Amino acid sequence: MKNRVTAGFWGVFLLLTSLIALTVTPLNANSAETQPSKKISGEIIILAASSLNDSFTKIGEKFESEYNDVKVKFSFGASSQIRQQLEGGVGGDVVATADTKTMALLNQSSLVTKKSTIFAKNTFAIVVQNRNPSKIKTLADLGNDKQKIVLCAPGVPCGVYANQVLRQAKVSISHPILSSDAASAVSLLALGEADAALIYRTEAISNSRLKGIEIPKSENITAQYPAAVIKNSSNKTAAREFVKFLNEPKAQKILSKYGFLPKAKL
Repeated sequence: MKNRVTAGFWGVFLLLTSLIALTVTPLNANSAETQPSKKISGEIIILAASSLNDSFTKIGEKFESEYNDVKVKFSFGASSQIRQQLEGGVGGDVVATADTKTMALLNQSSLVTKKSTIFAKNTFAIVVQNRNPSKIKTLADLGNDKQKIVLCAPGVPCGVYANQVLRQAKVSISHPILSSDAASAVSLLALGEADAALIYRTEAISNSRLKGIEIPKSENITAQYPAAVIKNSSNKTAAREFVKFLNEPKAQKILSKYGFLPKAKL
């Protein structure tokens, strides 16, 4: 009788042990699958085109909330200025420009990793104050010598794009007010020192005091925004994750809010 009880006890014990092993093992496996493949930390510095100021600031906050151990810092300016800074030895981890030409030049100089990614697109608009006191409606109106029109300087992407739009519309501006980048153009307009600016449509969306007048597609341009990891980055792991994050839904939603178009559009 004692042998039967003992045998029964060990049979039940072995059965329970097997069941526990079966249930615990999958849980451990699932737990491992949900863990991030790479633990990232430290600081990353993003050098970005001035037209990305508002959207990237929000994306940086979102990235930090996803990766609590990472601190994101930004330096904004004209894409051509950023290229000059990198060529002069300024450090950073990620660069995002308002055109593919600048990124190609950085690549040729071996200042960035070869693989860059397009994360957004932009178009141009005639940007005016909400009241639009000069009643500007079309690109042809910008050719009126009585109007004070802001354009970005010819050497920066927004200046190159503006001249392309004007050529396509066969419009000439005799004495434009030149600004160093898109942000400076907006400041001049918001202060009332100009009647209109020919700049990115996103600038009108970002400023409640301004509005954008649509330019016909046949006369407009499409600006592509690429990002890449800087070759001498001191935190390449976090830098790569940030570049990847730019094309993820959370970042794309922020870019869309500020008027940028996803790379699949246009």
